[in-house]
Amino acid sequence: MKNLKFLFVVVLLTVFQNINAQEPGLDVTSGDEAQFAPSPGDAARDWLDERCSNPKKRCLEEGFNEPEKAGQSTVYLAIGTGYSSMPNSAQQIHNARQNAYSKAMLNAKSEFVKALGTNITVSMQNINKENTMPDTDPTAIVEEAIKKNTGAIADMSEFDKIKKIINLKLNKQLKEDGYDENAEIEKKKEIIAKVLNSDVFESSMQQSAQSFLSGFQTWKTFEKGNPGDRNEITVIGIWSDKLAELASHIKKYNPSTFPVKEGKTRTLKEQLPLNNAGVLRRTFGARMYYNEKGEMSIVAFGHQSPQKEGNDRLMNNACKKARGKANGQLTLFANESVYFQDNFVEKDAQGTQVVDGQEKDFAFIGQDWEETVKSTGALKGAKFARLAQKVIKADSTFGASACIVAVAWSPDTERAADAFEDSQNKSSSTSSSSNTSENNTSSDSGQGAAGDDDF
Repeated sequence: MKNLKFLFVVVLLTVFQNINAQEPGLDVTSGDEAQFAPSPGDAARDWLDERCSNPKKRCLEEGFNEPEKAGQSTVYLAIGTGYSSMPNSAQQIHNARQNAYSKAMLNAKSEFVKALGTNITVSMQNINKENTMPDTDPTAIVEEAIKKNTGAIADMSEFDKIKKIINLKLNKQLKEDGYDENAEIEKKKEIIAKVLNSDVFESSMQQSAQSFLSGFQTWKTFEKGNPGDRNEITVIGIWSDKLAELASHIKKYNPSTFPVKEGKTRTLKEQLPLNNAGVLRRTFGARMYYNEKGEMSIVAFGHQSPQKEGNDRLMNNACKKARGKANGQLTLFANESVYFQDNFVEKDAQGTQVVDGQEKDFAFIGQDWEETVKSTGALKGAKFARLAQKVIKADSTFGASACIVAVAWSPDTERAADAFEDSQNKSSSTSSSSNTSENNTSSDSGQGAAGDDDF
């Protein structure tokens, strides 16, 4: 009896396991050969999975991540992808890469904005029709239309005149489709297309979201492409309350409330990949670092190609533009508004129609989709300093050189600017100040440098 009970329990457990092994209601045939394919952003997700497997590091996933222990921040993480408009051999490739990064970052920010709250409107309808009513003589349609639009006409000769003119135009158009005005009525019907039955499904969806963002930074960038390709750039964007606090200090620095972390010894320059051209060339956007005093700082990178190779003046211009782009990235980190809107309409139709007297089946799916992501940022009295400037020459990976400029905001720049202003105020009555002016054959994949993990 005990053995029988044991066997019964084993059978029950087996049954329950089999039930839970697949989702209820799904019947997948043995001939289904479905396989997963690469997806945009896979490199970023693989990197996150690998990071989560390290017990010494905090595991972060897409979306909101709550603090796991005291001292940690709430973190939101989003992945976005953008595509270069130029092949790797083009002279403007690094401008296009900078733009591809910006598109990827915009897409990541839109995910954050949507997560904060999205207005969504959805509508669907399905219309089935059958029409077996007799066709109307085209000339009768014309006559009815004239009466409707002209009303009662005393002079019937005028009515006939109008009718004749319109019939001539109608016949001319119908003749192109094989219509003969002298044919019998039944023959005339054959040339007029008529939907006998139809099944039309139509859906539409509108999404919109808008929010002010402060402290949303680039955490990691990934880039891939083959010779002659237009590169794909993927960004892991990240926000935390600590980064938001840093952004608020950029807008209005307050030494008494600025946090300091003990144990930091490396300067900002020492933490940047300034001696690794490959990593530096793939480093975009703004990211947080601690300086040697333990003060949070933000560094942003700008990329620009010269108009032509081998011209020092044009390269100098490229570096100025790169610095401007870096300043823009820092501004967006500190004070940004992001707007997202998505409109999507889809129609799925099938049915039977009569064309040239013959029944023909029809089917189509049509889509109308438009997505807009808009970002604006503004800062007054921004105190940004150029931290580094590097030129990377053209090679087999990219057919143009690139000027990359790193700019930074840190309490150091605030203190230096304040000291200069104090000095100018003290000496303004006795001295004048002087101004100084600021003078493809290999596959492509890699990663950019990451900022500090302590968000």
